[in-house]
Amino acid sequence: MGDPNDDPSPDDLVVGGSTLPPGRRRHATIGTIAVIAVIFLQVAIPLVALLQPPPQKFGFQMYSGLGAVTATVTGSDGHEHSFEGIDDLVGKYRPDTDWLPRLPEAICAAVPDAASVTVEQSGRVRSIECG
Repeated sequence: MGDPNDDPSPDDLVVGGSTLPPGRRRHATIGTIAVIAVIFLQVAIPLVALLQPPPQKFGFQMYSGLGAVTATVTGSDGHEHSFEGIDDLVGKYRPDTDWLPRLPEAICAAVPDAASVTVEQSGRVRSIECG
């Protein structure tokens, strides 16, 4: 390195008043790229999840994307009525849970004279025939 008053060579990187030799320069560049990549991932992953239908894991709407559930039971006599016993059936009703895959079958099993069940949550609807 020589005299501190010497000008740095073009191959040295000046950082905070001191120079870095070419080998350390490469490590500094790799570190900078790694930090930029981590910051990019912290923005990109939630952004991709936000652009997909809610809720999505790692998205901003992870726990708030689903809304209330309504269930309609059609009896064997053809009359429709809303099912009010969701809390009694599932233990603890939570609006952030996706109820469409399993709730219709559970209501069919709980209501003996049900001919069909329709469950709606956040604009999505699933209907099944009980039998």
